[in-house]
Amino acid sequence: MKRRSQWFVVLLVVVIVVAVVVGIGLRRRLRCAGFAGPGVSAAELPPGPPRAGDLRLAAWNIRNFPYDDRPQYPDLGYFRHTNICDLEKVLKGLDADVLGVEEIREPQRFERILRASGKGREYRAVFSAGGGRWGQHVGIAWDQKRLRLAAQPQEVKQVALDDTLRPALAAYLRSRRPDGVDLTVVEVHLRAGPRGYDERLEQYRRLATWVNGWVQKVGDEDVVVQGDFNTTGPPGGTTADELAAADQILGGAGLRRLVNTTGCSEYWEGPGKPDGVQIPGLLDQVYVRGLQELDRDVPLQSWLHCFLDGCQPLISRPGHEDGTFWDVSDHCPLTYQIEDKDLD
Repeated sequence: MKRRSQWFVVLLVVVIVVAVVVGIGLRRRLRCAGFAGPGVSAAELPPGPPRAGDLRLAAWNIRNFPYDDRPQYPDLGYFRHTNICDLEKVLKGLDADVLGVEEIREPQRFERILRASGKGREYRAVFSAGGGRWGQHVGIAWDQKRLRLAAQPQEVKQVALDDTLRPALAAYLRSRRPDGVDLTVVEVHLRAGPRGYDERLEQYRRLATWVNGWVQKVGDEDVVVQGDFNTTGPPGGTTADELAAADQILGGAGLRRLVNTTGCSEYWEGPGKPDGVQIPGLLDQVYVRGLQELDRDVPLQSWLHCFLDGCQPLISRPGHEDGTFWDVSDHCPLTYQIEDKDLD
C-alpha cells in the first residue's frame, strides 16, 4: 500500500511537470503566433542606444493591440493578431526614453509587455480614458530613471469632436538631470480617411488652441505633438495638400513639422481588391515647438518595414511575409532625439 502511494505521488508530479511544460509551450505559441520567418532583425531598428547625452523619443501606432477582428486573408499573408514576441523585440530595440502609442485596446496588458521588454528601463505609462468608437486608446510611456512627471497628465478631450473619435493625451515631463530638458508630449490619433479631412482641419485648429493655452499656463515653450495624424489628404487630393494646410494651422501655435527622412510611416492595401501588394503612406507626423535641443545629427526616421523596404511597394504573400507588417502593425515606429539639456 505504501509503495502504491509513492508511485501515485511520483506519477502525479510527472503529470504536473508535463502539464506545466505543455502550458508554457502553448502560451508561447499563442503569444508568438504569426509567420514562420526571420522575424524582427537589428537591420530594421535603430542602431544601438541613444547617443550619450540624448533622449530618444518614439511614436508608434500598434494596430488594434492585441488583436484586430477584421478578415485575416491567410492566403495573402495576412495575420492581424499581435505577435507578442515580435512586439517585445521591437520595443526592446527602440530603446526609447519616451514612447507614444496609439490603438491600444488593452492598456494594462500593453504596459506589462512594455515593462518586461525595457532592458533595464523602468517604464511608467499613462493612457487616455477615451478610446473612441473602437476603444483605441492613446498612451505615453517614459523611463522613470531618466524623466519624471512635472504635472498631472491631461486628456485633451476637445480634439475628439464627438464620441466616435479619440481624445489626445498630454504629459509634461522633466529630466532628472539638474540641467536637463523639460517638455510636453502630446499624443494624437486623428480622424481617418479622405472623407474625414474637414474634421481633421478642425482637430488641427483645436490642437493649436490647446497648445497656445498650455504654453501660457506652464510657461514652457517646449512641446511635441506626435502620432497618427491620418494625413491622407482631402478627397481627390494628396498628403502634400493636407500637410500644407496642417503646417499653416499648427504653425499658428508655433509648431513646426519634422521631416521624415525615411519618406513613409505605414503601408496600406491600396484602393483595389486585396492582392498582397502594400502601398506606402505618410500618416504619422511629429510637430515641435521650442525644443532648441533637437539633435540635428539624428533625424526623424521610420523603422521596420518602412526602413527595410525603403518605402517602396511591399509584398506580403505566403513565403514572402514581412516579419512585423501583418502580425504587429501596418504602421512603423518613428524615432528622433533631443539633447538632454536646457538651453533656455
